[in-house]
Amino acid sequence: MPRLPAFAALCLALGGCSLVSPDKTADELRANADRHVSQRIALSPTNACAKVARMLSWCARGPNYHYRCSTIPNGSRSELTGVLEAVYRSEVFLVVDFVKAGSDTDMIIHQRESMLIYDYPPMIETYLSGKLDCQPG
Repeated sequence: MPRLPAFAALCLALGGCSLVSPDKTADELRANADRHVSQRIALSPTNACAKVARMLSWCARGPNYHYRCSTIPNGSRSELTGVLEAVYRSEVFLVVDFVKAGSDTDMIIHQRESMLIYDYPPMIETYLSGKLDCQPG
């Protein structure tokens, strides 16, 4: 009997059903996110994105969870995406936009809510305030 739930989960994953998010692109996730959290930070978009992506790779690991930054050439905007890369599909479950706002940066966190996804806004806010000590493990 214990093999039945594992077999059912495998069939769902291989059958194309969503594991954490039905969204396949960052734009889809922005439109469909369950949560949107904004904060102003004192880092450039490029530095903030790299710092948060590095922290998430240490502190919010999951099987096949990948965090990537892309920055426009003038550095005024960066986008961090969290993607679950499964066998037959990729699912975007997190998008963090970093947008230059004067001497600061506006950070907007968009995420899906799921049992398999971390609660990202407090984790990111705590890390950027210097209170979350997460190191490579």
